[in-house]
Amino acid sequence: MSSPATDDRRGGAFSGVGGKGHGRAATLAAIARDARLTRGYLLQVALATAIAHLGLLMNSAPVVIGAMLISPLLAPIMGAGFALATFDGRLLRRSLQTLSVGTATAIGVALFLTVLSPITDATPALLARVRPSLLDLMVAIFGGLAGAYALLRKFSATLVGVAIATALIPPLATVGWGLALGRYEYAGGALLLYVTNSAAIAFMATAVARFNGFGTGLSPRQSLLQSIGIGSALAILAVPLAFSLSAIVREARAASALRDTLGEMAGPEATIDRFDIDFQAAPPTVSAVVIAPSFKPSLEKSFGAAARKELGGDTRLSVIQLRNGTAESENQRTARAAEALQYEIAIREAQRLRAALVAAFDMDPDAVTIDLDRQRATVAIPAPDPDVSSEAENEEAPRTVLPAALRAAFPDWSIMLLRPVATPVSDARVAPAPTASPD
Repeated sequence: MSSPATDDRRGGAFSGVGGKGHGRAATLAAIARDARLTRGYLLQVALATAIAHLGLLMNSAPVVIGAMLISPLLAPIMGAGFALATFDGRLLRRSLQTLSVGTATAIGVALFLTVLSPITDATPALLARVRPSLLDLMVAIFGGLAGAYALLRKFSATLVGVAIATALIPPLATVGWGLALGRYEYAGGALLLYVTNSAAIAFMATAVARFNGFGTGLSPRQSLLQSIGIGSALAILAVPLAFSLSAIVREARAASALRDTLGEMAGPEATIDRFDIDFQAAPPTVSAVVIAPSFKPSLEKSFGAAARKELGGDTRLSVIQLRNGTAESENQRTARAAEALQYEIAIREAQRLRAALVAAFDMDPDAVTIDLDRQRATVAIPAPDPDVSSEAENEEAPRTVLPAALRAAFPDWSIMLLRPVATPVSDARVAPAPTASPD
């Protein structure tokens, strides 16, 4: 690593690239200089991740954009792309090392902040980064082309636009958030988005560099390897992204079809005030509010049959009917809105309770069962290992008493601990049965 003074003399990312009198050698030298691993680079990564993490939890797009603007990850990605174009192994190793350390730093900062943060709910900004599709790959491809061209022509404004359009830091912040909370499917989706954007930008930088005369001394075999490698990597990335896009399209079509079906069943004078489908829930949940001149008692039953045929037999359904033009409809709408808000608050409280129980008893989240309707939580405490000595068992056995602070934090919840019944050694053939006790 270089000293901070050396960083100051560099003048920032991509300094000196593409200026007058600079040939290809000078351009590569500037790219290599900006792809170095320095303390200033790591500090920028950490600060950008902290800002992005807060923006994602706040669901604030301007804050997330601010994090993208100060993120330095684009420099080593461009370095890797130009290294591939010229078969420069030294530059490639340097760029990948810088990118890898920056990636690990960003995930570590996000994970640490998630553990410290009292807010861990999945906001729309976070969920927007967990389901990448082919559209994200196309954005990264065009962004990589624009970024590499801007790098060669020294168009700093275009580079800023590429940094915003092709998200790098926000997905990494989402990865750290998902790992900290045990939501590995979210972390995996965000990591796929980050890998997609990074690889596409690097490969397009390689293509632009070759088009502009870099790597002209390569042999035909090396050029063929370049083309095959880039094409194969993009094809491999496209497979899961294609499946994700297909699922998104199916969900959009199903939502549109069900909304139209509900409108036809409610009648031409009815208005669908709200229509939501949570495809990520298990089972899928459909909720709708219909405002009409009169009630239709069979509407929920008939629409429920259509929804279950489209989404599956275990689909949960809620159709609320309000009469329009009356004070009753306004009162009911207000009451339903308050009920929906309370339900959302209850879900968040249940999520916090699950996280608190997992942390208190140091166990897998699957061992905690939450009954939201009855406000009841059940913790399945594992049986002690019979092969472990009594002293080791006392030191390593899981907690079997509910902490008073946790009980005080969730006074409205009934928390049950399922403890295994101890059995005599002589009767070890009989499996212990768990007993439930309130704490």
